[in-house]
Amino acid sequence: MRPGNGLDNGCDVRPRSGDCPPRSAADDWEMRYVVYLVAMLALAALTTATSIAAPTTTSTQLTKRFKAATGQKLVANKQMSYAGHYKAYDGGAQSPALKARYGTFTVYLVTTGDVETEVTGLLANSHTGQLGAPSAGKIYWEQGMSLYGDPYWQAKRRYGQNVVLTWIGSSAVKKTDASWKRLHAALTAATK
Repeated sequence: MRPGNGLDNGCDVRPRSGDCPPRSAADDWEMRYVVYLVAMLALAALTTATSIAAPTTTSTQLTKRFKAATGQKLVANKQMSYAGHYKAYDGGAQSPALKARYGTFTVYLVTTGDVETEVTGLLANSHTGQLGAPSAGKIYWEQGMSLYGDPYWQAKRRYGQNVVLTWIGSSAVKKTDASWKRLHAALTAATK
């Protein structure tokens, strides 16, 4: 061992040709493996930091912008909310006039850091747990049955990064109407 370099293979930091034994294939593989691990750890850290970004639309922004766009106040629905995950809003007490204007709807504001997981869960089919593919207008449809045995279609759509709308229209057909269009316009404006 040469003095001062701390290496036991007889090579100093700047080996001269012929002074050091050739590196083995195992040494090359180990170095590549270390570089690969460092790159994967960096990628994982970047992905985690990106996926746990703060939600872009706040509760105050959502409620104020929705009211400005529609004149209708969004009311927090504590029964439909999931603390630490998302807050649910609707039109409050369901009057015939409100139902005629907007249908039956809930607006979910995802508040957790893991926005993608929560949004995916809200958009997924509640019977199968599968996300499926959206139809025209980025709408996810789910068929259901009311407690009274009446069939319905529920439309679900994402707005911005962290807002999800669920809506049931006045008829039992898989089709949006004027009430959907009003909500769609309001949430598009509220999440910009």
